[in-house]
Parts: sequence; C-alpha cells; structure tokens
Amino acid sequence: MIRAQHWPWLQLVVAFLIQATGTGALSYSYSVIAVPLAETYDASRMTLMLGLTCMTLGAGMVSPLAGVAIDRLSLRLIIIFAILMTAAGFVALSLTTAMWQVPAIYGLIFCFGYVLLGPLSASTLLARWFTRNRGLALGIAGAGTSFGGFLFPPLITWLTELLGWRLALQVFAGVIALIAVPVALLAVDRPASKAYTPPADGAAEHEAHSGERFNSTDAILRHRGFWLIAVSVGFMFAAFTATVGSLMPFILDTGATREQGAILIANLALAAVPGTLLFGWCADRFDVRLALAAIMVLMGIGLTLFWGEPDMSRLVAGSLILGLGGGGMLPVWSSLLAQVYGVLNYGRVMGLMAPVLLPFNLLTPPLAGWVRDISGSYDLAFMGFVLLLLLAVAMIPLIERSGSTSRRASAAEE
Repeated sequence: MIRAQHWPWLQLVVAFLIQATGTGALSYSYSVIAVPLAETYDASRMTLMLGLTCMTLGAGMVSPLAGVAIDRLSLRLIIIFAILMTAAGFVALSLTTAMWQVPAIYGLIFCFGYVLLGPLSASTLLARWFTRNRGLALGIAGAGTSFGGFLFPPLITWLTELLGWRLALQVFAGVIALIAVPVALLAVDRPASKAYTPPADGAAEHEAHSGERFNSTDAILRHRGFWLIAVSVGFMFAAFTATVGSLMPFILDTGATREQGAILIANLALAAVPGTLLFGWCADRFDVRLALAAIMVLMGIGLTLFWGEPDMSRLVAGSLILGLGGGGMLPVWSSLLAQVYGVLNYGRVMGLMAPVLLPFNLLTPPLAGWVRDISGSYDLAFMGFVLLLLLAVAMIPLIERSGSTSRRASAAEE
C-alpha cells in the first residue's frame, strides 16, 4: 500500500521518464538520426534541419489544444498516447524511401511527443502535486531530459553502427514503447484521487490569487508579462534548440568522428543535470529572473567557444557550459509561469505560449543549416544565437516579480 505522502515523489519519477523520452529522444537525438538519413538521401545541411522545423511547426499547432486537453482530460492517458505515437514515429522513419518523408513524419507524428512529453505535461503534473520545493522538483524532473540526452544519442549511434539505421530505429521504437508501462502504473492525474493535499505556503496563496486573476484566455493574452516572457524565452529556446540540432554536423565539420560527436552530445546532456538541480533550487529561493539571466549568459559563453576552428578541448568545454545553462531552462521557465499565472491556469498558459515561441524555433534550425551551406561554417549562426541571448537578457528586468517575494519567504521558513 503506497502512502499518500509518497505519491508526489512517484509523479516526479513519471515526469522524469516522460522528459527523458520526449526531449532526449526527439531533441538531443535529432542530429544523430538526421546525419545517416541525410547521407542516404544526399540532403543539404538546410534540408537536414527541416525535420526539426516541421516538428516545431506541428507542435505549435497542437500546443493550444494540448494545453486545454491537459487541464480537462486525463493527463495519464494523454502521456501514454504521446509515448506510443513517438514509438510509431520511429517505426515510420525506418520505412522512409525519400527525404521529403522525414520532415513529414516529424511534423505529423513526432509533434505529439514533442509537445506532450515535454515541460507542458511534466510541469503541469508536478505543479499539481508540489507547492513547496516546486522548483527543485521541476529541476529533478528536468534532469530526465539530460538522462535521455546522455543515454539515447550514443545508443542510437551504437545501434546504427551495429544494425544499420533502419533496423536501429525499429529497435529504438521498442525501447520507447516500453516506457509507457511504468507511466501507466504510476501516473495519477490529481492529488485528491489519492487523498493528498499539497501543503500550502505563501507562494501557494499568491498562485491561487493569480489563478483568479488570469482565469481566462483574454486576461492572459492582455497581460504584458506574457509577451515579455514568451519573447525572451523564445530567443533562449531558439538558440539552444538550433544549436543542439546542428551539433552533430557541426562537430563532423571540425574533423571529429561520429562517435566523438555522440559523446560530446552526451556530455552536454550530462552537464544539464547539475544545471537543472542548481537552477531549480535557485528558483525556489531567489528572484527567478536572475536565474533566467544566468542561464542565458552561460549559454552565450558556451556558444562563443564554438567560434573559429575549435579543438577538442574547446568543443568539450563549450558543450559542458552550454549544457549547464540549458539544463536550467525548463525548471526556471516553469517556476516563473506557475508563480505569475497560478497552477490552475498552467496548462492553458503553456499552450498559449507555444505558438508565440513557434516562429523562433521554426526558423533558427534551417537558418543555421542555410548559413553553413553558403558560408561553409556555423560561425555566423552561432554569433546570431549569442545576439538573441543578449537581447533576451535585456528584456528580463521588464518582467514583473510576481510571487518571488512570497516564495523566498516560504523557502526561508523551511
């Protein structure tokens, strides 16, 4: 018999697993999968990135409906559906006969996993079960993305070398499908069904008030903070997503092997683990805006190490610094939204914000590939990403500090 107070931690396990599946298998592993596909179909670097672009476009179309569905339907069943769709996508990918089918699969099938196995589902689940130490819980769950990023790229590379990319993707689909089993057994939609009530604190009281203030789509969209958060976070995610998506071809350009590239991607994901924990902890105790700015600065430093003709030591250092900052993105963004808009509106706000983030994530991956095609280098693309991060940092002081005072006070009491 599982005691009521243990159920929040089991939901943390679920959130960890689904983010490992979504981000680890779809984002971190994208460039590892795309390289053999591009070689098979003789695709350019820009064409190679279209799968990521189409997945982002599909996700932007799905997200508003997904946010409403998560707030109203069974989150457990939605997550299981997304896992099985992701597994089906890898099977479909293994059966392609032309390059145009690859972005179609990413845009029509993988988009569900990209949306529903990411921060939207994981953070909504944890926001329902945690009030105190929510930032830390989000940070631990966010480490799932790092776990998936550390495990899946080398696994796919090894399977591809052993079996060829088609059979490797089919085996990988089976691995993804198995993750649905513990999710089905452990996931619980709401605390009340297990006779559990999250302990109240000052932040919870603020969030309840925010929930009343922003209980309609119109109220959310008319709030200036929504647009400031969306654009600044959009710049941040665009820089990170496009860099990770381009990482394997960029590393191969430096003269490194495919195996070394997979290891560097795994190192980036591994460095994100302390990033998720550190910035999740900071989000509970300090002004969350400072944590967001620190993340962007770290990512910018990591990108500058990729400029020029980096040797292996700079590649390692850049990937580790980029991963450390990138690991904090989801827990800090999630904590900020929960503080400003309240737990009850969390899924709705994330769903509404996704289409605003869409243009940034849609354009930057193929743009990076296009820059590489015409200039022979990713330098200008990485410089552009650093500029986006600097602009995002400049916007952060304009975001109101909703809930930060009450959250720091409650953390001090603990």
